[in-house]
Amino acid sequence: MYDVLIIGAGAAGYGCAITLASANEKFEWAKNKKYIVIDDNNSDISKASFYNLAGVTFGINGDELLDTISQQLKNYNNCEIITDTIVQINKKDNLFEVVSHKNKYIASIVVIATGMHKFNIKCDFVEVLTHNDVLKPNKVCLQNIDNKITDGLYVAGLASGSKTMFAIANGDGVKVACDIFKIWTKKPAVVHDIIK
Repeated sequence: MYDVLIIGAGAAGYGCAITLASANEKFEWAKNKKYIVIDDNNSDISKASFYNLAGVTFGINGDELLDTISQQLKNYNNCEIITDTIVQINKKDNLFEVVSHKNKYIASIVVIATGMHKFNIKCDFVEVLTHNDVLKPNKVCLQNIDNKITDGLYVAGLASGSKTMFAIANGDGVKVACDIFKIWTKKPAVVHDIIK
């Protein structure tokens, strides 16, 4: 059983996961929370190089960037990263059953961060729309209001309709993590690293 299951390990998925995982040692309400990121290793990031992304090496290639972020997430032992393909999301008794090719997972909250190319996951709550804020035709996003699809089911990054910039998608994932914190704390919450 996971507190949050994130589908997709790109800019938004990693932004959400790192933000969630980083709270565990800082706040009592976050202690013992468990997270999992499930990704099919098909991110567009791996096909790119980045020259306008703040805080990283100029011209870093996508595979190196993804590896760097993955290593950063591994600093938090409360978050697993696995490779698999999700095929279905069901909701039962306020919990989500997420079905993959290899396994079934149970989570209280699910975040979809699958990008804009397609959405092939069977889920009764999801309405697939045309992504109209991108340069390429035939891209998709999921119907949402402020990243929320339904109670406990969120969408982040390009799948939510955000622009196709790494920093925007990453920030959208971070925003969803903060929205989840607000559910748990009943008030606005963020995680900052403080140097004393």
